[in-house]
Amino acid sequence: MKKILSVFTLASLLLLSNASFAQSPVDIRINEVQVSNTNGIEDEHGDKCGWIELFNTAFGMVDVAGFYITDDKANPTKYMIPKGNPATQIPLRRYFVLYADGNPAAGVFHMNFTLDGVRDLYLYSTDGKTLLDEIHIPADIAENRSYGRVVDGRGAHEPLNWSKQSYRKSHEDSLIPEDGGFGVLDHPTPGQTNATKAVETKSEKMKQQDPYGGILAMIAMSVVFLCLIILYLCFRSIGKRAIKKQQAEKAAKQAPKAAAVSANPSNVDEEIVAAIAIACHLYQNGQSVDSGIHDVESNVLTFNQDLLRNSPWGARNLTLKQDPRN
Repeated sequence: MKKILSVFTLASLLLLSNASFAQSPVDIRINEVQVSNTNGIEDEHGDKCGWIELFNTAFGMVDVAGFYITDDKANPTKYMIPKGNPATQIPLRRYFVLYADGNPAAGVFHMNFTLDGVRDLYLYSTDGKTLLDEIHIPADIAENRSYGRVVDGRGAHEPLNWSKQSYRKSHEDSLIPEDGGFGVLDHPTPGQTNATKAVETKSEKMKQQDPYGGILAMIAMSVVFLCLIILYLCFRSIGKRAIKKQQAEKAAKQAPKAAAVSANPSNVDEEIVAAIAIACHLYQNGQSVDSGIHDVESNVLTFNQDLLRNSPWGARNLTLKQDPRN
């Protein structure tokens, strides 16, 4: 008994999931229509004519082969989308265009009626009875303008029994605005999103904003001066770094000399220091001038009075009565 209940529960869940989440015909919308086309898209023969765009609101592929499109509710099977062509498999959130030129012999997706004077279009399922969607075209729409859903796939449509609805349809229904979501579009967009606006180049925008070129001239001069300022700052920074590097190298070269000066703070020549040291050494060891060792001094005469007493110069020195310097 439990197994039977489990199988029944699983089957029920599968049925509910298929009804709620599966991609089905109810996910297809008449997204955009252009009645008069004299300067828009061309068919494979280079001819221009009215067209109808279908949109798949689901997030999975839906095959529209066998669907019917008509402008007369009394004749729901007026035109059937051909079967056996893979192009009828509309991918998720993509578009499918039909040419309304009234000449099916011109191509696979050329309808057997035109849109001249047409005000209502209906989309039926493959059974030719289930109405999936409809669109009502204004009578005063201008030439080469299109009419459709302002947001792709979003807008009022024929309500269906809950068992035939999908999750996607229910979600789209909750987003339908109060005005129905339809309107005359800014630009025809067959096979593209209806939200697309005309591409305006930057030069065209600048021409509108600055007809005399004053803003452009100011921008150009600002760019030039900004570049000059940047170059000045860069070269200034490079110069400062070069000066610091030179100073560091100079300081590194002078470091040994500074160390030598700090070891000899009196700034006395090393040779003089050595001579004084030798003289002090000889004096401390009792070596007199008689030993023949004597320092040599420039422009300085040193006399030993005792040794020179009996010399001629010494004799004269003794006979002087008065000091000549006085």
